[in-house]
Amino acid sequence: MFPFLGGFGASFNGLVRGLGGDWDVWTVNPPGHGPSTEPPYRYLAALVERYLTALRDVLRPDAVLFGHSMGGVVAYHVLQAMAARPSFARRLPADLVLSAARAPERLEIGGRAQLPEDELLAHLLAFGAIPAEVAGDRSLIELFLPAFRADYQVLEDAKRLPPAKLDVRAHLVLGGRDPQTPEGSAAEWQAYFTEPVRTHVLGDQEHMFVLHDTERLDRILNDLERVAAWQR
Repeated sequence: MFPFLGGFGASFNGLVRGLGGDWDVWTVNPPGHGPSTEPPYRYLAALVERYLTALRDVLRPDAVLFGHSMGGVVAYHVLQAMAARPSFARRLPADLVLSAARAPERLEIGGRAQLPEDELLAHLLAFGAIPAEVAGDRSLIELFLPAFRADYQVLEDAKRLPPAKLDVRAHLVLGGRDPQTPEGSAAEWQAYFTEPVRTHVLGDQEHMFVLHDTERLDRILNDLERVAAWQR
């Protein structure tokens, strides 16, 4: 599981606790996020390389990569890098779940990493990336804001790269009321995959549904598990 902008492994605690299937779950802790004392990575290539090194020892065949928002973009690029490396040839994930993620080339993020503090905070508050209590606490702002700025720079890297088609079952989960992923997001992602992108729309949800709509996400993920077992 790859977290959203500014997020880290524990951001998925609610979803992990709500999963009803027989899963082994690994969550990503990006450098400079959450409990990490490292500086955050500002370049996509460095972040992907870090994840490949970590996944080399834990990845099994038929895994599912799940990424919410920014995490979906990063998960796509991690999978793209895996597909190009012989060391992952027999262990490539079977499914990629893009949750509330827009296709990289269509991201509207220009200059966000350099926004003045008050403007960046207002933007993050607008779509639920941070709670109001964080935005009102100076010590927390100083702790978390560098990670958000670094993440936006990573996304700017991703936006500049041309699409490369991956041969994987791709699933796009959208909130029907999410302005971050408007109608047409599935069509935008299709340039990145050889097979049709399967779309799931949570009609009543906004951008951060991963934090509270765990029941429907659980059903979507468990359907993937049943398909994989049947195909084996």
